[in-house]
Amino acid sequence: MAQQGPNPIEAYQGAVQQINKVMTAVAANQLESSTPCADWNVQSVINHALAVLKFANGVLSGSEVDGSIMSNVSHPIPSEGASAALKEITDTTLATLKTIDMTAVVQTPFGEMPGGQFIMVPIADMIIHTWDLAKSTGQDTTLDAGLAELGFNVMVNVAEGGRKIGAFGAEVSVPESASFQDRMLGLSGRQP
Repeated sequence: MAQQGPNPIEAYQGAVQQINKVMTAVAANQLESSTPCADWNVQSVINHALAVLKFANGVLSGSEVDGSIMSNVSHPIPSEGASAALKEITDTTLATLKTIDMTAVVQTPFGEMPGGQFIMVPIADMIIHTWDLAKSTGQDTTLDAGLAELGFNVMVNVAEGGRKIGAFGAEVSVPESASFQDRMLGLSGRQP
């Protein structure tokens, strides 16, 4: 069966490049800054982003992974630094993505689904948290338009479930004519 929708590997690489640019520019004195994620500071968002990618790699590679790692964020940035940790886990996950059949069904916390569909959720998470980090550290919050559209399309399908488990705040109303970025942010409970 042919792949439908965005190419997961290309989308993953684009989201990694985008978050890496923002994460690299975070200064040490900004780690305690507040973020649009009510209970998390910049350091927590970075730790969450790294944990989500570890979790995603585990799911895709068929390893047993504990989903609670994604919310265990109250610890120091890895000793090698956020950018080095990001490079390590994203390189590992990219290698996994390149070796699996994207149409093969994997076991996920959301039920069984093709690996290529599952990876879109962690990609959307990366896209949203790129904005969170940029907003919290005074960086440009403009996201790649194609990635914002992908993030919006994922959020349309997962936002309600995410709200039920406390992953997202209440939807922020934005006009239908708003950009995909603003609509994605609104769905995730953020004020664009």
